[in-house]
Amino acid sequence: MKDRMRKLAQNKENIEGIYNYCDRWCERCTFTARCLNYASSKDAPGDGPELWDYLHNVFEATMLMLDEKMERMGIDPQEIKNMGLPQEYDPKDHPLYMKVYELSTVIHNWLVENNTGDATNVFEVLSENKRNDSRYNEAIEVIYFYNFFISAKIYRALMGMDEDEEKEIQTDSNGSAKIALIAVDRLIAAWSVAMERLPDHEDEILRFLIILSEIRKQTELTFPNAQKFVRPGFDSLAGG
Repeated sequence: MKDRMRKLAQNKENIEGIYNYCDRWCERCTFTARCLNYASSKDAPGDGPELWDYLHNVFEATMLMLDEKMERMGIDPQEIKNMGLPQEYDPKDHPLYMKVYELSTVIHNWLVENNTGDATNVFEVLSENKRNDSRYNEAIEVIYFYNFFISAKIYRALMGMDEDEEKEIQTDSNGSAKIALIAVDRLIAAWSVAMERLPDHEDEILRFLIILSEIRKQTELTFPNAQKFVRPGFDSLAGG
C-alpha cells in the first residue's frame, strides 16, 4: 500500500492541491487523471463536462428571469444586493450559514415527501413519464448531490475567515466560498430544469430559486474575493 501511494504521489502529471477546492463529484470531473486523491481511491476515469456546460447556460437564463419573478412576488431584488454583513459571528450562528442549512433541510424534506426517498428512483412518484428525460434526471441528481454540500463549504469558508487576510485572494476561505458559489449556480440551473418539468410545483421551486439567489449574493458580499480565487487545475488550466 505504501509503495503504491509513493508511486502515485510521484506522478509528475498530478496537480498539487486540486482536490482541496473541487466538488468531490469525481465521476463528472475531467481532471481525475491528474488528481492524487482520486488515484488513491478510484480506478476508473469519470464523465466529461458536457452536463456542466448545459447547466451553465440554464443558470444564466434563470438568473435573468429571477429578478422579474421576485418583483411579481413583492420581493425587491435590490434588497438582496444591499444586505449587510455581521461584524462578529460564530459560523453556525452566521446568517449566511443558517440560511444555507435551513434551505438544505427544507429541500431535503421536500424531496422525501415527493418521491420514494431513494436517489436512484428520484421523483418516481411525481414523474413516472419522465424516466427517459435525461436532462431532468441529471438535474435531480445534481440537486441531491449538492443540497448539503453547500452548507459544509460555507461553514469551512466562515471558519477560515481572518481579518488579516481580508485583501488576500489565495486563501482557504476564498477557495471554499468559490466552490460553494459554483455549487449554488449548478443548483439554480438544476432547479430551473426541474421547475420546467414540474409545473404543479412551480411556486415551491421558485421559492427555492429565490432563496438560492439570496444565498449567492450574500456569499459574494461575505467573500468579495472568492470569485478571483484560482483553484489549482480547474481555473489555471482549461476545463473543469
